Amino acid sequence: MADLRGVRGRASRWALQTGFLRGGAVASTLYKATEPRLRRYVERRSPMDYDDASACFRGGEMSELVGTNYEKSLRNLWKAELVAPHLGFKDATRIEKKGAADDSHGIAKLIAAATTEEVKRELEERFTTDQRNALCHIMSAIVHGEAYALYTSASLIPIVNGTGAKLGMAMQVMEEAKHFIVLREAVRTLGGVQPLADSARILLDNIARAESYTKLFGMNVLVESFAISLFATFAEYPCLNQILPQFHLDESRHSGFVKNYAKAGGIPKHVTNSAAEKGKRMAVVAPALPVIFDYKPSFELLGIDVFEFFGKFLNKVTRLAEDSHMPLTIPRKEFLAQVNFLANAYQYYYEPGQWGGFRDYTRIHEGDFTKEITAVEREVFGAELFAGLSKRALTMGRKMLDPRLRPTPRGTRGGRAGKRGHPATA
Repeated sequence: MADLRGVRGRASRWALQTGFLRGGAVASTLYKATEPRLRRYVERRSPMDYDDASACFRGGEMSELVGTNYEKSLRNLWKAELVAPHLGFKDATRIEKKGAADDSHGIAKLIAAATTEEVKRELEERFTTDQRNALCHIMSAIVHGEAYALYTSASLIPIVNGTGAKLGMAMQVMEEAKHFIVLREAVRTLGGVQPLADSARILLDNIARAESYTKLFGMNVLVESFAISLFATFAEYPCLNQILPQFHLDESRHSGFVKNYAKAGGIPKHVTNSAAEKGKRMAVVAPALPVIFDYKPSFELLGIDVFEFFGKFLNKVTRLAEDSHMPLTIPRKEFLAQVNFLANAYQYYYEPGQWGGFRDYTRIHEGDFTKEITAVEREVFGAELFAGLSKRALTMGRKMLDPRLRPTPRGTRGGRAGKRGHPATA
């Protein structure tokens, strides 16, 4: 009987490997063949009127309006707590209440901090040309993401209900505008804004044209969690260390908005419980898979494990989705266990030279980010973010990939695949 169970176990592992190797290569080939056509299709249906090649909206730059209307409005943004304290508003900082104008987060100072000659020299000294290009590639994605966030947040104002919700979303629009223009200038300092990868364009356009609560999920749960993860990861890089910690605080508020909105009763029960609504949200998340592989080479050039980055990102997404009463079709812990297994299996089968044993790609550790950023993320997402997968989930994953129990398949050395059929390059 024990021998029979062993045969079945080896057969299941053989089936897993065969399906993963062949199925992954076929799926990747098919997707790569259709991705350009899919991008053209979503661009034709896009409501954005945004050109990711120039990082401008339709109509051109209109620089004079940026200075005379947008920046001037921010400079003259008065605080009700100072002008009319009897009304009870709490919108002034401690510095402002002491009588000093706190303009440290002003547009001009943020851009100047990110574009000085000293910063440029530091970039050239610390990073090779290829690494600077990789950094541009990754940060360009978030520049375009901020442009989409500006549009999408504005379109959410008529969707959310309640005075407080509309005011909160209006402030989010203002902050996304600041992020877009400041980060765009910073990335131009790095080497220039690059167009979006096809997969990222498809993901963002799908969210921009989504309906009501699916759009709210895509914007304030998925996109904001991605932005938070990027800002936390690159918060100490030259040219970015002056601005990204500020952006991280803003985006954390945006993620907190949807959780507070749910607590206030803003998410209808059918949106939370309907299988159709859950399916729509899962369809928003699914395109993140090809994004991983499109940006994988750039992350690797900078010494960042792309599976670890995306695993932690999905940890935040699933936590915030449940806290916001907008769960996915698969329960959070099960979803993360499946994602983690796929990340481990991919590296085990396709990148055996980098395999260092089964690990938890989704867990966030206390020392991953600065203390300030860690404290903010703990407040927004909760302590469970740092707990990691259960021992049971990790043990099951290890057993499925245990090399001592898996037979050596024909045509491979040591039971592992080489670069042929690599799904990221097929």
